[in-house]
Amino acid sequence: MKITVDGQEISAWTNSEKGDALAKGFFPLKPAVSTVPPNTEYPPQCQADVRITADQLQKQLHKLKPYKAPGPDGIPNIVLTKCTELLTARLLSIFVAMFKHTLIYKPWKTFTMVVLRKPGKPRYDIPKVYRPIALLNTM
Repeated sequence: MKITVDGQEISAWTNSEKGDALAKGFFPLKPAVSTVPPNTEYPPQCQADVRITADQLQKQLHKLKPYKAPGPDGIPNIVLTKCTELLTARLLSIFVAMFKHTLIYKPWKTFTMVVLRKPGKPRYDIPKVYRPIALLNTM
């Protein structure tokens, strides 16, 4: 894979070097200077009274595409769609408690990044011909 560093084209040979090149292409560096005006006042956080019902949860579980690749938890969507009746009561109590106490389960915020080639490109030795896909935990 060929990358440009300080105006000079070099080749990345190892997986680590290729991973660094792709990461630089997908995630640009943070700007040196913030463009947010100082003393910016943001609106208050949304305080909606969220009430999830078992029916809503079941509908969402049935909407899942069954054969998508699973995220870091390894739970395939097909399990969630086929076991909806068994899981609904347990998941509902978890989600109700999370909304009530404004909790976020940290492992649900993690993901696995997979890099795929864009189809139909003449060369695959530059980072721009790849695209990142985030595999999320379904919950």
